[in-house]
Amino acid sequence: MSRKKRQGDKRLIVVLLSDQHAGLKLGLLNPSTSLTDEHNEPYSPGLTTTQRYLWELYQEHIESVADLADGSPVMLLANGDLTQGTKYPTHLSLISIHDQIQAAIWNLKPWYEHKRINLSHARIVVGTGSHGWEGTAEALIAEGLAGLYPKKDTRALYHALLALTTQKGQVIDCAHHGPFPGGRKWLKGNSASYYLKSAMLEELLDGKIPPVLYARAHYHEFLHVGPVRIRRRGKDVESRLVITPSYSGSDDYVRQATRSKRKIDHGLVAVEFEDGLRKVHPFYQELDIRTKEAL
Repeated sequence: MSRKKRQGDKRLIVVLLSDQHAGLKLGLLNPSTSLTDEHNEPYSPGLTTTQRYLWELYQEHIESVADLADGSPVMLLANGDLTQGTKYPTHLSLISIHDQIQAAIWNLKPWYEHKRINLSHARIVVGTGSHGWEGTAEALIAEGLAGLYPKKDTRALYHALLALTTQKGQVIDCAHHGPFPGGRKWLKGNSASYYLKSAMLEELLDGKIPPVLYARAHYHEFLHVGPVRIRRRGKDVESRLVITPSYSGSDDYVRQATRSKRKIDHGLVAVEFEDGLRKVHPFYQELDIRTKEAL
């Protein structure tokens, strides 16, 4: 029996994505994006080779989420840096704030319009100030989507603490900035594990149950840590941390900031809930960004 026909289905799919960097010529761009030129004529901007690759991959991942959900409700958490902003103008393809906001809205439209995705809520989380005009981008993106799809619950937030009403006791802590995934292969996840355990202990010292999932972004790299378990009053409490990959290529600033990483992760993460957190499903692809030559 299809899940959409099951009675009392308490299953929920939470989609975590981030760092689409609309406006960057290496960022995600919906080929159907509709803008207006200086003569007030509508046009759709052309895509670069990287953008065509990213859009095709994004579509594959959306279909994978639709297959996984199979009619169950889907919650979208778009965790920051959905636009590039103008602080780093190198490699910009869309200069104006308006055009970047519109491009970001068009990038998220498929979640609202897909015939097999039952979107229940969307939360647009504020990312890095330099990429979003100090939160302006996320607020305008959320307002734009709410206006286009008034029957869907869409809001912008800085730091979200989301209690999932269909999942008793399940809470997600979602913010853009978090721990560094790791500077050495043999240290991968160490800093994130300490970050997660510290966050859990802070909640317990405040007399609260830690969120079951901490969602972070920013580093354009996938990482899943946990579950980390801490004993409380004779019972174990556990949490996980997920850092989402990106849908953006590597510009000059990113190459410098990452000390010339050879690979970049592109994709999203779907978290399956059914009477609790059931499974973390990463949908991503590693891309080697080096140019190979035989001389």
